Amino acid sequence: MHPLYNHPMLIRRHVRTSFACLLPSLAAGAAFAAEPVSEPRFDHHVHVLGPGLVRDWKSLGVTFSRPDAHYVAADSVLGGEQPLEQALLVPMAHLYGNEELRLGLKLSLAEEQARTATENDHVAAEAARWPGRAAAFCSADWRRPYAREEFERCVTRWKSPGLKLHLASAGSDLQDAGQLAALRDLLGWAHARGLAVLVHFDPQRRGLDVPDVTRFAAEVLGPYPDLDVTIAHLGGSGGYRAWPRRVFGAFLDWLDAEKQAGRARSGVRFDVSAALLEKESEGVPATTDAEAAELGRDLLRAGPARLLFASDAPVFDPRTTWTQLATRTGLPAGFFVALRDRRAPVLERIAR
Repeated sequence: MHPLYNHPMLIRRHVRTSFACLLPSLAAGAAFAAEPVSEPRFDHHVHVLGPGLVRDWKSLGVTFSRPDAHYVAADSVLGGEQPLEQALLVPMAHLYGNEELRLGLKLSLAEEQARTATENDHVAAEAARWPGRAAAFCSADWRRPYAREEFERCVTRWKSPGLKLHLASAGSDLQDAGQLAALRDLLGWAHARGLAVLVHFDPQRRGLDVPDVTRFAAEVLGPYPDLDVTIAHLGGSGGYRAWPRRVFGAFLDWLDAEKQAGRARSGVRFDVSAALLEKESEGVPATTDAEAAELGRDLLRAGPARLLFASDAPVFDPRTTWTQLATRTGLPAGFFVALRDRRAPVLERIAR
């Protein structure tokens, strides 16, 4: 596992040479798959890296297999011959708060904050290149002392519609009552301002299990019944082995209980990015046929209304991700017809 991210499916893919190579290999692998039900219209998890972050990573010995332009813009999703209609751009500015990265770069707190802001500015400016088609969230390591100030700056300067919180990169501990309280307070701040929240939930700490997931849902999400929140990667970090399935199942159980109590929580959604892997990626095995079938059953349980299509581009191509989901999960065609037309409120608003 790469020390910068402590994240086997997002961080390691982003910092290794396989980062860009996965795109053509996955596209080639789709040749033997059945024809997909349709093509995706929206992608709710597209990463854009600012040139400063690319440069900083390279200074630490990270190599990239494609020109920088491939990473710093959204053209691979919104441009070209098969453009998607809309995309949610997700910055990785939170990485500057990651202990391994900031210590490796020898950043002062002021430098760390400034580079976080520059990274968010780049992604927001990239969204502005695609008026009506792209929205950019704001990201910061939620545990760093400047986080709330950065979120406020994004909302003021860029009218950012939402926040990205990465619990693993921040070293979050879901068994720490103080951290849960701080997260609850931050989500309350976002909720009061009408902001959406995208949460990379999996903190990748040993010893966590279903009760910890349920506690997070009840204590952090619970106070805000109409919060607009999306759980990335179905609650995991990529693939659909035992842990992400338990996490997703725990959230669905909680939502069922909330519905029975008269709280529908229609604003709680899950994006499907990196849940189904065609090939092994940096130590995370390819999704087996049995896992794909389990994924299909659990997606059917959740229903399209709880799901958002997402690819984790540019690591994975959205069209290939769509094909894999449509041909390997065993879900009926009607499911994908419904999923294809689902988009988050933040994308609905900018399309008006």
